[in-house]
Formats: sequence, structure tokens, C-alpha cells
Amino acid sequence: MRNFFPQVEDIPMNNSSKSVEGYFLGLNATGLVEKRIGADRSAVLLLIGGTPGMAYMLEEGQSKPLLLAEFSSLNENSQVRAIQIPDVAGRLALLALESRVKTNYPLSGFDAWGKQIDQWKQEQWNGLVEFTSPKSHGFALFLQGEPQQSDISFSTSQGFVTEFPETSIGDTSTWGITTYSHIPSAQAYQCAVLRHGAMHWSRKILSRYKEMVGGKLLQIMDRELNRQIQPWHWNIALEESDMVDGHFLHTSPTPRTHIALYSCQWARK
Repeated sequence: MRNFFPQVEDIPMNNSSKSVEGYFLGLNATGLVEKRIGADRSAVLLLIGGTPGMAYMLEEGQSKPLLLAEFSSLNENSQVRAIQIPDVAGRLALLALESRVKTNYPLSGFDAWGKQIDQWKQEQWNGLVEFTSPKSHGFALFLQGEPQQSDISFSTSQGFVTEFPETSIGDTSTWGITTYSHIPSAQAYQCAVLRHGAMHWSRKILSRYKEMVGGKLLQIMDRELNRQIQPWHWNIALEESDMVDGHFLHTSPTPRTHIALYSCQWARK
């Protein structure tokens, strides 16, 4: 049975999905709710900023969309697990649920891990990778063979980390590796493409601005834009010539977020 981010402590509550949703809404938090329906079936609900976003049925390693009403109507006697997760973990879990499983295999030891990374770089591979071990579980997005630092999230016993768990020389532990191929029409994939495109062009804009006016004025502009962004709770920040995008928006506000940010950047130039 699949279990997302098993190292994260469950939120104690009764089995009512309504009480779970109320908990996340009160915190305005991103969360994941799993309902175990049988030995080989489960349903997953993702909540974005405290609001139910999308639900899926998981069976035989595959997922299919569920209406939110269908998720709520599932057997209330089923085992319910709820966890609070970062926005990045939520958007990566969603990307996995909206993608197709491509390969599934074990990988043992430091050397094997290094060779696998080198192979993905050589192939300039694009895709999502899920890593599972007794000590951690998480996802990483690769573009042109490179792991994207803004799209790495792992659960550990110490909490979530945004980098690959350390694998030391001589380590013989085994990872379960699952690779996913994207469905171009899936909204999660389209949001990922938009997000990375926005970060790329923001870097170009901010770097050019720095060349024209210098680092001190760039810092002033960064502070002003961050001040304007903050009330919207977009979880986006400008740091020097980089845009750090940790937000999780799955529907139409996503493009408006980046369009508004671009407008602010150009207005300051």
C-alpha cells in the first residue's frame, strides 16, 4: 500500500474527512489526506492553503482523478491519515499523481546512485523521480538531466528537507526508484513548465537590471517587490537575481501570479 511521506507524524483526529478539512482550513495550510479503503486501494486528497484541491484513487500503482464529493463519500470507517506538508512537497506529489509510472527499480549504494545521476545528465532526461527508503521518502524534478533545486522535497524523521538525503561512500542501503513521464495536458505539468519558465525569465530580467543600475539598486527593487508580494501569500521571493518560487497553486491563479510579478518588475525598470 502506498504511503506518502511516511516519516511525517500523523495529525491526531477522528476519521471524519470534514474534521480533517476543517483543521487545514483553520491553519491555511497545505496537507495530504489518505483514506485506506482495502488491502490494495486508497484515496488521496490534496489541500492547498487549507482548501480541498484535488483527489485521486490509487489502485495497482496507478491513480485516477476523483471528484471531491466522491472522496468525501468514501467509507467513513476507512482508516484516515492526515499530514501537513510544505507547498513544494504538495506540488510534487500532485505531479506524481497526474503522471504515468515509467520505471520502478531498486538502487543500492553510493556508487550506483552516482552512476544513475550521470546517466540522467548524459541523456538530458526530463521527468519526476520518487525515492523511497526506510529513512526518507520524496520527489525530485529533473530537467535536461539536472535536478531542480526548487523542486526537491523529502520527508525524514527530522522533518522535510529540500535536498537529497545524504548518501555516504560505502553506504549499501537500498532505495526504491520510481520514474514518471509527464502527461503534457495535465495541469500539474503545465504549472511546472510555467513556473520554471517564469523563474528563468525573471533571472534574465533581474540580471540585466543589475548590469544597468548595479547591485545596490537591485537590492532596493527586490525589497520593494517582496513587500508588494507578501500580502498575497504567494510564497515567492526575490533574492538578488533569482526568484525563489515555493508556491503551490494548481488552478487559474497560477499564471496571474507570474504575470503580476512581471508587471511589477517592468514597472520598476
